Amino acid sequence: MLLILLIIIVGLVYLFSMQGITCCNSGSLYALVRAIVEKRTFKINKYIGYTKHMDYAKVGKNLYSDRPPGLAFAAVPFYALGIKNVTIVSVISGVLASVMTYLITFHFVESSLIAFSVALIFALCTINWRYSTTFIIHPLSVFLVLLSVYWFLSGYPVFFVGLILGFATIVEYTDFLYFFGILIYEFVFNNLNTVPFLAVGYIIGVLPLFYYNKVCFGSAFVTSYKYSAYFKWSNSFETTFVNPISKGIFGLLFHIKKKGKMSIPGGILVTSPVLIFGMIGFVFFDFKDLILFLLLAVPIFLIMSKHKTWWAGGGGDHRYLISMLGFIVIPIGLFLANVGLWGLILFWAIISFAMMLVKMAVLTITSKDQKELEKKKGSEKLKALISLILSGVFIRKINLEKCDPEVACKEIEKRNKEGE
Repeated sequence: MLLILLIIIVGLVYLFSMQGITCCNSGSLYALVRAIVEKRTFKINKYIGYTKHMDYAKVGKNLYSDRPPGLAFAAVPFYALGIKNVTIVSVISGVLASVMTYLITFHFVESSLIAFSVALIFALCTINWRYSTTFIIHPLSVFLVLLSVYWFLSGYPVFFVGLILGFATIVEYTDFLYFFGILIYEFVFNNLNTVPFLAVGYIIGVLPLFYYNKVCFGSAFVTSYKYSAYFKWSNSFETTFVNPISKGIFGLLFHIKKKGKMSIPGGILVTSPVLIFGMIGFVFFDFKDLILFLLLAVPIFLIMSKHKTWWAGGGGDHRYLISMLGFIVIPIGLFLANVGLWGLILFWAIISFAMMLVKMAVLTITSKDQKELEKKKGSEKLKALISLILSGVFIRKINLEKCDPEVACKEIEKRNKEGE
């Protein structure tokens, strides 16, 4: 019953706060969707405006999305059926990721109430909400990763665990780290005979990416980043992972982005301070489960702390780590089961929810809005701020999929200037 209630609550919140194509990142993937459905090609030459002439790869005279193609592949059936706002794929993925969070938490604590509470925290108090309402790779990536881990914990054949992780890698390249995490765990703790089946499942799952890379970039093992035309630093590992690791770790935890005179939460513990209890909750895992969750969470955290744009570019947050947030949220369930302190968790969950409202609203707040807000005083200013945030989350919409490519390009540029 609580699982059904979770689906209803999260589904409605995500649907009512859903945006359309909002930026050149989502525009790049949307261009690929349209190219596949309308032109039967991976080339996005006719749709390059959606990328703002930034998020694309160039091979000779041919232009391609510089994003991993998995989300676009998943959205193709929806677009082919006439659903132009393909963000619905992200909404569905975000809801399903919340369901997986519920199921994995229940696996450890066997309490529907705790599992429900933890899943709500994941859905509404982390940036899973923010990115499940726009067309971007992370929500589908999160769902597939959590699904694979749930199947692994539930004793499903590891072939299917590997298969799902192969699909996840097509959506977000860094998801291969979860495959290696589970592979190492299997190698150390379980039957070595299962390792080949895990590997074969993964290879089969990732085959569509090999085909896409071969067609677009000449080699199955060369990704779109190699030919990124605007972000040339992403062409190689040597120029991508250059950040001092200590700076990246601190930033991923505590970063605050400035937008005009506004301070926007960006780091994990600034955006979602309730997650500190998930970090504490690790101590309540059994040894083998602790090792599994560390293998799933730590490698990607450390690698992304080395990334040149660990703050996720214009996002100014930790979206590169969304796929591992579930592994920090789920231990909150163990904290509640072993320590309790429900009131304390509720307090910080409310704070995190408020941070998420700000994070969501910022997408549509412009410099003009900020100037109007500065003119008001006292309680009038507070009321105006609350109204601005709520309208930004649930009323104001960005739907660049309704525009022609070059019109969308101009709109993206205009919105970037207004948001400065």
